[in-house]
Amino acid sequence: MEIRPITGSKPAADVAADLRDLADLAEHDPFIATVIADIICDGSTFPAHAVGHEHEHQRREVMAEAVRRLKPVATGPVAKEYSQHGLFYAKVPLRAIILKLVDLRESVCERVVTSVETVTEEVVDPDYVAPTPPMVTRTREAETVEWKCVPLLAAESAEASA
Repeated sequence: MEIRPITGSKPAADVAADLRDLADLAEHDPFIATVIADIICDGSTFPAHAVGHEHEHQRREVMAEAVRRLKPVATGPVAKEYSQHGLFYAKVPLRAIILKLVDLRESVCERVVTSVETVTEEVVDPDYVAPTPPMVTRTREAETVEWKCVPLLAAESAEASA
């Protein structure tokens, strides 16, 4: 039986070259070795998990350091993406592989409240248990939020130009 990859699959030589580049990085950098192992096992990784709890308040810096150390094998710019579930993704493209680094958006970006509005709405009474619960009026504060996500390697760029 002949098994062929699906149409559009990445060339095997590119996959092998990516893996060799990653192996070279991992061999000399325990932090990146752990990041790469997590990506292989889980499909993505939180770089902060590779360094333990002593860097819990430096998650943005840890993410930036992971990107900086992976940048030599990147074949293009690192893409930043955000999920509706509050996650931040840094995607490092190689020839055939894209490494996905993940963290909470609030750990990597600054959350800025631009306004607060009082909202009155009709909702189902949360204290009522029955087949047809009554509606109640509640008032709550609704924040309008803006996220400021500076480039991950901005500090490095500023140091290099100084």
